[in-house]
Amino acid sequence: MDDKRINLDASVHDTVEAFPEVKDIMVELGFSEIVKPGMLDTVGRIMTLRTGSAAKGVDVGKMAAAFQEHGFAVDGYDDAVAQPDAPRADSAQEPAPDLETPEGRQQRLEQLVRRLSAGEDLESVRAEFVAEFASVSAEEIAQAEQNLITGGMPVSEVQQLCDVHSALFHGRTEDEVCHVAGSDGLPAGHPVNVLKRENDALLAALDRLEAELTQSAAAAQVKPALEQLKGIKSHYGKKEELLMPLLYDYGFTGPSDVMWGVDDEIVHELGAICRSLTEDAYAELLPRITALTARMREMVFKEEQIFLPLCLEHLTNEEWLAAYRDLEEFGWAFISRPPRWLEGDVWVASQLAPANDALENGKIQLPTGEVSVRELTAILKLLPLDLTFIDADERTRFFTNEGKVFARPLSCLGREVWSCHPPQLVPMIKGMLAEFKAKTRTYVERWIPNPANPVRVVYAAVYDDEGVYIGTLEMVQQFSELVPKLDEIIAAQPR
Repeated sequence: MDDKRINLDASVHDTVEAFPEVKDIMVELGFSEIVKPGMLDTVGRIMTLRTGSAAKGVDVGKMAAAFQEHGFAVDGYDDAVAQPDAPRADSAQEPAPDLETPEGRQQRLEQLVRRLSAGEDLESVRAEFVAEFASVSAEEIAQAEQNLITGGMPVSEVQQLCDVHSALFHGRTEDEVCHVAGSDGLPAGHPVNVLKRENDALLAALDRLEAELTQSAAAAQVKPALEQLKGIKSHYGKKEELLMPLLYDYGFTGPSDVMWGVDDEIVHELGAICRSLTEDAYAELLPRITALTARMREMVFKEEQIFLPLCLEHLTNEEWLAAYRDLEEFGWAFISRPPRWLEGDVWVASQLAPANDALENGKIQLPTGEVSVRELTAILKLLPLDLTFIDADERTRFFTNEGKVFARPLSCLGREVWSCHPPQLVPMIKGMLAEFKAKTRTYVERWIPNPANPVRVVYAAVYDDEGVYIGTLEMVQQFSELVPKLDEIIAAQPR
């Protein structure tokens, strides 16, 4: 028996490596993901048998009994007579964690969120939360969400719960909400204050829209207020492309993935409603409009009480300065240009000085001639398309952005290309680059089918003279100026 002894607090990876038959037992218990390629070497190295049982909702007693039935001695479980068919313990009946320890607080937060995901009444769970937590930091909330994902809960499922998670921490007094030390008194042009100004203006726009909804039964009065909300895309872009990649570097991938996914849902739903809103469809769309405004308000709350405090806790001053430099690339949402940040302007000027020297003096020798850096820069500005070069290590190394089809912050340089893309696109990007490297594909073309402004996106693999893969070039071009000319040409053709 001692030769077959496992510990519930050992990692799944180490346990399966020592006893391969454990994998089949876990599959029988419902851990189907364990057989997916790479799972044991990634999540399996972090997740223990005990945390895995909690993540999958499998009673730890049932797990221990299953191992005992196959001849294992089980360390870490006191009840040796546990039966496989014993009813699953409800989360509310689990032993109360020690809230005086960080581990206990994390465990309790995760329990509360799981109960919500299982459909338990929000108010009863929130009442327990308020009674048990005198204060809670943004980092603890984000870590609880991260643990759920690391423990096996799909990002898409956590994403569906995002608004419920936010609601869990809603309803507390201002004094009860944890504020990160140092978040007060930031310069007016600091990125955090810019995002908060935009949120204040967004809430005012939502107030006006909701007033129209209660006072008017006409789509013509409601649609302009809805169209105004489309500025939310600029606001979300600043958060997603300037701050979320930095949180990734600090290990907070799950919360950012979840929030980015919800942002996309909000933007897409807003666009769909605006396209469909007519007088005939107004009554049918009204519940969707109401639900959308509620989601926007919840996102404001989550940004200001969880996301931005988490950023303030971790980002360095230089990272904030770099974010300030790139704010204008995304435009302003619901506000005019915000106040300047003097320290930021000085830093940006200092960063540009070496580049200006290079523009004056640098020369590039090409197979067909010579061009200065200044000349090449001026030439590229004339091209009616945006170019982005991703090197062989899948990091963004260079871009032009004269077409302004997509925002391109300087902070993306040197980063893995997918860190600046929505999480649902990451598998597609990784797969395409892998095909380019393997030469099973060398070219991908996609169109954004906007009738008034179609956009063409081309990805082309780049190889050197020896055929070695050295990177990928993305070319983006919009055709709003060409569409009327093409219409004229087509209309002039003899019939």
